Amino acid sequence: MFGAIGRVFGSRRSRGYPRSNVVLSFSHDGLAIARVKSNRRWLPIWHIIFFVYVALLIRLVIIADMGPGGYQARMLELQTGNVIERAAARIMALDPVSQSIATRIRASLMSINENVFERES
Repeated sequence: MFGAIGRVFGSRRSRGYPRSNVVLSFSHDGLAIARVKSNRRWLPIWHIIFFVYVALLIRLVIIADMGPGGYQARMLELQTGNVIERAAARIMALDPVSQSIATRIRASLMSINENVFERES
């Protein structure tokens, strides 16, 4: 029954597919289906890059909302906390590039607030 499947996948094994990567299963009508199991990573690199990008974006929004002074005060408060809070304060520390981008975002949000919505900040 598996003679033809063995010939097809036997040649793939000889080209570098180990025996454990061949998966045999049966469809709903009883036919044997042979597939080669994927060797892809469980967590692709782009997931990690996307997570770092979103974390930086959240940090910019928080700095723009609180202002650099309020953000720095909160980071100093976190540095006196437990181990996790100290690690978070070290990771989320204010750097010059983030501070300049957040200051520009804050200035443009305040400008939109005053000019479009006609509200004082």
